[in-house]
Amino acid sequence: MKDMIERIIEMDTAARELTQRAQKDKINSEQEIEKKKEEIRSQYLERARKRISINEVTEKKLAQEKMKKIRDNQNEISHNLKERYEKMSDEWVDMIVKRVLEG
Repeated sequence: MKDMIERIIEMDTAARELTQRAQKDKINSEQEIEKKKEEIRSQYLERARKRISINEVTEKKLAQEKMKKIRDNQNEISHNLKERYEKMSDEWVDMIVKRVLEG
């Protein structure tokens, strides 16, 4: 009988130790999962920041190229208008005066 009680106590002690180890393993696993999750999140954010930086440089370069094309086009239009004005201004003045006088 005494052996049987000792055996029950040993089994209970062993079961409690197993339960405690399982609890510790569970806590450790949860901590590892949280740590890994944070690492993955940090890596993702770092990659995203790098992509944003690269995209920012690319977008600025494209915007500068577009602005240059627009300025070149505006300069060309302005030049063409000046040339046309220089060629046609006397004729336009004469036409306006003629219409006012006939009018």
